[in-house]
Amino acid sequence: MTTTKIREIENLFSAISDTLAEVGLVQTISILKKGSQGVLWKSDLAVVAKSVCEAYDIPTEVLFGKSRKYPRKYAFACWVYICYVDLNYGLSDLSAYTHSSMSTISKAKQLIEDYPNETTFDKKIHEKLSYSRKNLAKYLEK
Repeated sequence: MTTTKIREIENLFSAISDTLAEVGLVQTISILKKGSQGVLWKSDLAVVAKSVCEAYDIPTEVLFGKSRKYPRKYAFACWVYICYVDLNYGLSDLSAYTHSSMSTISKAKQLIEDYPNETTFDKKIHEKLSYSRKNLAKYLEK
């Protein structure tokens, strides 16, 4: 075996070890399965974006824009939450994908996790999250 091949193998095991330490066993296995199925790393994130944009009736540019107002704030939070919970992406992955700070990604996830379900507006946000998840399931089946 050549020295180059040995280095590549060492780098592979190092990357797997780092991934295990950072995201855990279940998410590492999920990432490897997605890769072996030929699913591009960013493609399922784009499908989630499409699902969320349909639910909120906004273009993708607005979803990944910088506004802190409705609907972008809630749509982005739903996108982060679905990617984190349903697709098992780490917050650092989402931060790298959006070029947003870890703080922004973490706050968005937390917004949905802690979101109340008391007022009519609250219920609308939960409905849009549910609608986005159903759309995502439909798109991923194809």
